[in-house]
Amino acid sequence: MRSYKYLKVSGERRTKIIQLQNIRFFKGKREVSHTDPNMSSSSTVSITFVLQKKDEYFGTVTHYHSKNPSICIVITWAKIVQRIRQYPNSTDSTIINTYRDKNGTTHLLSGQLLLKQVRLAAATIDHESLGFHPKKNGLHSARSGAAMAMYLSGVPVYTIMLLWRWSSDAFLHYIRKQVK
Repeated sequence: MRSYKYLKVSGERRTKIIQLQNIRFFKGKREVSHTDPNMSSSSTVSITFVLQKKDEYFGTVTHYHSKNPSICIVITWAKIVQRIRQYPNSTDSTIINTYRDKNGTTHLLSGQLLLKQVRLAAATIDHESLGFHPKKNGLHSARSGAAMAMYLSGVPVYTIMLLWRWSSDAFLHYIRKQVK
């Protein structure tokens, strides 16, 4: 997903941040409640995007449970939903970038904070080894970096395309650019 779908970012955005009510789990055709402790074993997760930048309203994307728990999007979303549902005053309208600090204070994860963390992580690696300076990292780096890590780990290209909703031409163009 693009960062503005799950983060508070600067500037005006038409796209709405995902709320808990926009994330639905299913075991077969039966919807699984957010309070179900076995939510992570659901067969699918469906995410509804209320408004997307191309004036598409209520577009829903469904992902299937993976046999590989380290990349299973159903398990990942279940953990996010379960974490947020534990917060006091959490409702169906709570947005997914909600988190609590070590003092128990609730905050909204912002693009600025995530960018700072990404650059801090990159700074712990010698920029000569990385091939670029940490300040060259952006939030797009998180999406493309995850896709590249999956590609280098042998995840089939069609799986990566499904997860990121990329066209094959866009993904192959990106891979060719990275390999040069």
